[in-house]
Amino acid sequence: MAALPLEALRQQHALTALVPKSAGQLHSERERLIARAGLFLKATIALAIVGAAFVAGLPFSPVPHEYSFGLQEVLGVAVFASCLFLLHERAELMLALYDYEPVEQTTQGELRALLHRVPEGASYQNALAADNRTFVTGEVDGIRRRAEAFTPKALPAEDGNPET
Repeated sequence: MAALPLEALRQQHALTALVPKSAGQLHSERERLIARAGLFLKATIALAIVGAAFVAGLPFSPVPHEYSFGLQEVLGVAVFASCLFLLHERAELMLALYDYEPVEQTTQGELRALLHRVPEGASYQNALAADNRTFVTGEVDGIRRRAEAFTPKALPAEDGNPET
């Protein structure tokens, strides 16, 4: 599949409806991310132990000593890089967990004001009220982006054309 240009992605993203996830959906996504983060941590620990065992056991293997030290270095770097990659992926998942934290009260007022600019903002607020949950931080960027799309570009008085 070919990559879409950035403008096409923005237009495609702008066409999606603004619908909040239910508390149950947010909870299940959070639990899924926690399980995946735990899996990455276990895989990192297992890879580090197996890699350290190979590096430690290499001098006692039938590999000639001329190659043993170089092979230990290569294997050590490969294991270290793989562990860093897995830890990075785990950290990305943990950062995504922040998206499911409740928004502070001060930000909620701002989000409600932004939703008044969006055509489907009232139904969004009603859906949150019906589910008896507050905004989560992952919704903030989507709401801000949607509200900015419906903000007028310039007011007539700011155009520089005074009509008097």
